[in-house]
Amino acid sequence: MAWMGYDAASCHSNTNDGSVATGVQHMNDDVTLSLRQIDGAWRLMCAGAPNPVVKSSEGIQYIFSGLPVSFFNLALLTGSGLSAETLSARGREACAWAAAQSVPWMLVVTHERLESGVDAAATLDACGLTAVMPMTGMLAHSVAAAATVPGLQLTVPQDDSGCAAIVDVNALAYGMDLEASKVAIGSRTFWKDHFPVLGVTGGKPVSCASVMMVDGLRYVALVATEPSQQRRGFADAAMRRALENAAKTHGERPTVLHASEAGRPVYERMGYASISTHTLLMEKRFLEEH
Repeated sequence: MAWMGYDAASCHSNTNDGSVATGVQHMNDDVTLSLRQIDGAWRLMCAGAPNPVVKSSEGIQYIFSGLPVSFFNLALLTGSGLSAETLSARGREACAWAAAQSVPWMLVVTHERLESGVDAAATLDACGLTAVMPMTGMLAHSVAAAATVPGLQLTVPQDDSGCAAIVDVNALAYGMDLEASKVAIGSRTFWKDHFPVLGVTGGKPVSCASVMMVDGLRYVALVATEPSQQRRGFADAAMRRALENAAKTHGERPTVLHASEAGRPVYERMGYASISTHTLLMEKRFLEEH
């Protein structure tokens, strides 16, 4: 599932063995790293939309594609030590700014950046925002290569049709209408500089994963398997292959992702460790429209 002009060098430095040196304030640096990765990844994914908007204000970073898909329009809270009063003010400000964009959107709250005891969901409920998904930032320094999965062919999409299939598989896996996002991420023009992988069985794309380079790290996104093919290791294999392909070009760099609750234990088994916790919230009016 990325601030506000943070210097990459202050966020992390690379040691000779390719690991990330986080220094004395390990947790703070890890959280900053997690936020930077969201920021960078969403800038990449939204840049191909017809009218993307990236705007900074005090304590909030907006990355909006302008497409009618909430996943591609984010408001990211960037401050630290946020009290309930400040969090409420940020929520109201984000809702007011987003109203002019006329698209569904998500607010990302990072729990490590809140004052102790602040209930983000309860505080932001009064702003018309409701929690829709928890998300965990995760980091691994290396991931084992993909294993052969019987009946699955791993391919790199070479044309627009193959790249659009990445969107289609994610739409089926998560029960979302992502058709409008194809203008941003559904073409070879977007993916030519990144590392997408499709898992194909019976000539049909059934799983996918991708890696984008963000601040020199391998950022994993769009991992999905078509529902009827789940629990067969297909997405795991596609993700490992995408990481392999990125490493062939950029080296065995550390890798970051943002996991749903369902995905977190899967990634832990792959060697990822949690570095941050977030909640995604949406305006209730957009949920009521569906």
